[in-house]
Amino acid sequence: MKKMIISENIIKSYRTGNEKHKVLDGVSVEINAGEFVSVMGPSGSGKSTLMYALSGMDSIDRGKVFFDGSDLSSLSERELSDLRRTKMGFIFQQPTLLKNLNILDNIILPSMRNKKK
Repeated sequence: MKKMIISENIIKSYRTGNEKHKVLDGVSVEINAGEFVSVMGPSGSGKSTLMYALSGMDSIDRGKVFFDGSDLSSLSERELSDLRRTKMGFIFQQPTLLKNLNILDNIILPSMRNKKK
């Protein structure tokens, strides 16, 4: 089966003042095409940080993330945006919607970029 997501030894830290807090410490994941995966853990355990790292929405300190064969660290912001828009799907815990658009328009808006090509 084709591997869609591969992460190798992801390390991600955040700074709070002078302190550095390691949230992900050498996380490696492989997810195959068509596979359903749950990420569970207590609040503050790094679930959201992992999802942001696997999608390229957040940078990592060290390690590698590949999505459908592409090394996310080698892609520009525009290429990452295109990849997320065309090949990934997200359901956010607390969605941020554009206030001047209704729900349907918020959903359709990202696909409008596809029509400009």
